[in-house]
Amino acid sequence: MTDQVVDTGGASGAGVTGVAPARTGRGRVTGEDTLLGRERELAALHEDIGRTGLDTLAGQTPPRARVLLVAGRPGSGRTALAETFAAALTERYPDGLLRVRLTDPAGAPVPAGDAARSLLADLGEQTPAGAADDVLTEQLRTALATRRVLLLLDDAHDAEQVDELLPDNPACLLLAVATGPLTGLSDVRPCTLGGLERQ
Repeated sequence: MTDQVVDTGGASGAGVTGVAPARTGRGRVTGEDTLLGRERELAALHEDIGRTGLDTLAGQTPPRARVLLVAGRPGSGRTALAETFAAALTERYPDGLLRVRLTDPAGAPVPAGDAARSLLADLGEQTPAGAADDVLTEQLRTALATRRVLLLLDDAHDAEQVDELLPDNPACLLLAVATGPLTGLSDVRPCTLGGLERQ
């Protein structure tokens, strides 16, 4: 498997329910655990899932899903890394892998309502026509409240965009792909891509 960006070619990717690996508009990522030249980053992401968060250290139950971040410039292999990592976690998240792209083909941020509507459709949930963004994002949180899913948000613009889709359920995991840090979200575990490891 080569280190390359997997592009959905649309404003929102085709989210996947069930336990299948992540799919994109142009193909499918296999369930392999390794990505050529990114073994160190994959290992770090796996370790971050089990690390104690700030809420747990304070003796509190985490109120929301944990956020892992794959940060890097477009073309760095950030999406391929996230897809490969997500595909390896299907057994941990038996209610499915949901995926949406948060940047449209023109490079503009996808509205939270549009992203939520796409994810709800993947869950088989009906959404009211003309519903406001906050209604749709609240419906998404309600739908995820009793599920154990991995939510992959590709090409996120900023922390606010991610926060609007973050499940209020610590049994879920949110994996974001972005260019830089998600400043403003608490306890985000970043994996920043640099050069490839030498083989």
